[in-house]
Amino acid sequence: MERPPQQPMKTLQKLVGKHVTVRLKNNKVLMGGVLVNYDDCMNLIIDEGEELDQKGENVVVKYGRLVIRGGTQVLYITSEETMGG
Repeated sequence: MERPPQQPMKTLQKLVGKHVTVRLKNNKVLMGGVLVNYDDCMNLIIDEGEELDQKGENVVVKYGRLVIRGGTQVLYITSEETMGG
């Protein structure tokens, strides 16, 4: 069964205030941070995110507030809460 296409801005709105995982185009993974806000360019503001190592197992860096440039850096963003987990 095929899923209907998602509208990115509506999806981001549902993720505000939730813990998210963001995979960047440079293969870095930011996990566990809370999506605080976003804008029309899909830039993201995340609080308390943690960057994982290449294997995705260990925390390399812990961030306070982080701004991620949307259109050029983000490969995808997910949340276990919205995925039914």
